[in-house]
Amino acid sequence: MLRKLLTMNLALTICILLLPISAWAASQASYTLTISNDKPEVGHEVQIIVKGQHLEDVYAYEVNLDYDPSQLKFKDAKSAIKGFSIPPIVKNNRIQFANTKIGKESGEGGDVTLCTLTFTVIGKGQAIVKLTDVKLVSSSMVSNKQNAGVQVAAEIHGDLASFSDIYGHWAREAIDKAAKLGFINGYEDGTFHPQGLVTRAEFAAMLVKALHLPINGNGQLAFADLEQIPDWARPSISAVTTADIVTGYEDHTFRANQMISRAEITTMIVRALGTNVNSASVSTFADVDQIPDWAQAFVSTAAGLGIIQGKGDNLFVPNENATRAEAVTIILSMLAQKH
Repeated sequence: MLRKLLTMNLALTICILLLPISAWAASQASYTLTISNDKPEVGHEVQIIVKGQHLEDVYAYEVNLDYDPSQLKFKDAKSAIKGFSIPPIVKNNRIQFANTKIGKESGEGGDVTLCTLTFTVIGKGQAIVKLTDVKLVSSSMVSNKQNAGVQVAAEIHGDLASFSDIYGHWAREAIDKAAKLGFINGYEDGTFHPQGLVTRAEFAAMLVKALHLPINGNGQLAFADLEQIPDWARPSISAVTTADIVTGYEDHTFRANQMISRAEITTMIVRALGTNVNSASVSTFADVDQIPDWAQAFVSTAAGLGIIQGKGDNLFVPNENATRAEAVTIILSMLAQKH
């Protein structure tokens, strides 16, 4: 019976929060917003704290805020009052967040911290967050809506990232640089997918753009799986094969849509550099026995030039597929060597 009563109480509170409400006296109530950092940089997080002053018997609340989604990306909201929080509703430039106590408890009064909202900074300039209105519910289930009309501003500094999903990523600077150099592209939704994998065709296209290799139509591609090579990739694959940067497999296939391995990507990079390779050299990585024989000298050369680094415990993991972020980083390292 108690559980049923608590459930009914919670459901009633949520309904009151989400539906139009009646007047409830709150003579001197006011609200403030405070920001954790009023001069944040792009890629950093900021917290907005919503507080009320001279409040009476706050059992549940709903806050509605406006923000600029081109400068701030909403991350989450947490209530400072214990209870049940309704998942934030984010639509266009509006955020709605609600919380209610559970059970037979008295409401909060006086100066009350209601909640904290966290944003990731994604754009430069002045970013404004405005608390438009607050709905309150008392412990006796009497509701009240108050216009707040308070706001807080931040002056955002720092360089803009090229893509919306690389903030905080270890390769962000490299990806930004690669985008400016023009040898990578993102997706239509403005993302880059830094942890996405790279096909052999995609890496060939990156290399051609980075090295400004001459494109000669479809060239002479004699791979046995020519029909499986996408039309868009044929000029790039022709260019890298003509430049002796890449070869096919023993069965005379190129396997354009196959994900490229770290051993393959390293071999192609060293060939692109035109560096002399000691065929007898062997790398010092702990998993050297897993590096294919044909890649040993190339991996050793790349490590000696500082183009590649191992992962934890000095592992190279040669047969692991390379990510888009790794592909960008190794190409930039190669370009640095050439200059």
